[in-house]
Amino acid sequence: MNMENDHSIKETEPLMPAPLGKRILAFAMDFILLVLLIQLLANFFPDFYPASVKHEFNQVLLDASLLPEEVRGDSQQLANFLADSKLSPETYEMLLAMLFWACLIPILYFFFGERFFDGQTLGKATVRIKTLSLDGISPISPYRLLCKAIIKGLCSLSLGTPFFLPGLLNFLLCFLNRERRCLHDLIGGCITINTPAVPKLKISDAS
Repeated sequence: MNMENDHSIKETEPLMPAPLGKRILAFAMDFILLVLLIQLLANFFPDFYPASVKHEFNQVLLDASLLPEEVRGDSQQLANFLADSKLSPETYEMLLAMLFWACLIPILYFFFGERFFDGQTLGKATVRIKTLSLDGISPISPYRLLCKAIIKGLCSLSLGTPFFLPGLLNFLLCFLNRERRCLHDLIGGCITINTPAVPKLKISDAS
């Protein structure tokens, strides 16, 4: 009777969130990896287009890098800059395609990592933390994981741009609740915890 009561207590015991230090380190690793992937995209994607499009793209990048900081941080002024550049339809098409893939890469990375690799991205696996449902038992539905990945992916992407505020607020939300859940965790109905340590095999057990 007592054993049954102890078992029920353990099942209803709330999950302890992973330390913030581990979560920040895991996200930093994931973020650096995503930046490298998007940088590779920017370097190799123009090679699939004619040389004239590639040249025009490189020129607009150079011109954009010379813009004042306040202009690069203003979406309306950036739109005016692109309009004044009079880019060809092919270059506009390439820019839109690159933007689409730059947004899709973080979403796919977080979704596939937590869907098919036991709730872990590469960063989380490195520091031994993982994503679980709030009860720690039932699986997180693919739909909720996808919604979580979209929010986390786009917010992560925004941190590398002048429009970083929405992404920053998403991650700062974890300081306002006891479970240390960001907005994407609340949407996904999940929590990040430490992975259980693998017990060491004693010599006496092996014999």
